[in-house]
Amino acid sequence: MMKEVKDNMDNITEVLRNATMAHTNMEINIDGKKIAKKIFELLQESKNIIEKANKIDIKNGNGFKINFNMFQKLKNEINNIEDVYRKVIYMKKNENNYLEGKQTDNLGTICLIYDGNTYCMLELILKAILTHNSLIITSQSNYMKATNELIVILVQRILEAYNIDKKLIQILYTSRVEELLSNNISINKVIAIGNRNFQNKIRKESKVEVISKGYNSFDLYIEDLTNLAFIKKIITEEKNIDIYIKRGLKVPFEDYIEVEDIQEAIAQINFNTSGYSSSIFTNNSENASEFLRQVKTENVSVNSSPLIENIVNIDVNLLLIKKNMFFPNPLAEGNEKNKFEFPTVKAILERNKK
Repeated sequence: MMKEVKDNMDNITEVLRNATMAHTNMEINIDGKKIAKKIFELLQESKNIIEKANKIDIKNGNGFKINFNMFQKLKNEINNIEDVYRKVIYMKKNENNYLEGKQTDNLGTICLIYDGNTYCMLELILKAILTHNSLIITSQSNYMKATNELIVILVQRILEAYNIDKKLIQILYTSRVEELLSNNISINKVIAIGNRNFQNKIRKESKVEVISKGYNSFDLYIEDLTNLAFIKKIITEEKNIDIYIKRGLKVPFEDYIEVEDIQEAIAQINFNTSGYSSSIFTNNSENASEFLRQVKTENVSVNSSPLIENIVNIDVNLLLIKKNMFFPNPLAEGNEKNKFEFPTVKAILERNKK
């Protein structure tokens, strides 16, 4: 049973202030990929103590067993991300003889609100560092508390080694999410990870844009029993499955929703789903194709298990803004005093050296 946190653990104002200061003071030439590499190295070196912390969570009934293979999977994903912070998307001369362009920049402070899943937390930590954003990791329960707090401490050690304010990454346990989300000046974007009801609640309470992601919640539509043994195994392995059965089909289990046909199944899933993973079991190739095209979840499969490991895979570009920039053309006549470069990271570093 997950234990609810107490309000006396809150210090929302201080957490927000620290987050703002951390991303504001972060040097622009920090190599996020290099920091991510060092974080993974330290996590590997600290495997034994992470396992000990994880055992505390499991013993207290507040966690799951960490799979370190998931860290490697996440490492591979991070390695495949190109440098995105202050990236010049394009630059051209416009009809007024000005240079105009578009460039990425950080958002500022991002608030992650979730149930405590370690993989989700680590993914957002790394992507926040890559994009030079502060991250407030917010949970309303103590789920995976010992494991997550230790990982954040290890991350903060690497940040301090690179002269980055460790408050760039913070954990906040609070039952007053509404109070936190009311700070629309201090928070620049919210990421809500959970089921559909949770997502809707956070969207309603937030004053800024919310990225909603589902995970650990699965949809299963069954319209024939060719793979019955496999289906029963899936249902036995996971309790967070919404099961939809075609009307008239006799199944050896309870707790399901009966639907008329493939169209109703798709409509029901799209209305109820958290948006994470859905699967159809059928011998009808047309229905299989229809399901793949129409179901609005990130992971869709045919005649295979919808159960996948819980990495939410937030697009790193969602953690950036794209700024339009205009400059006097340094080549235009009479602009000799305005000769400056489009502010790419390379140009900024060269200027700093001078």
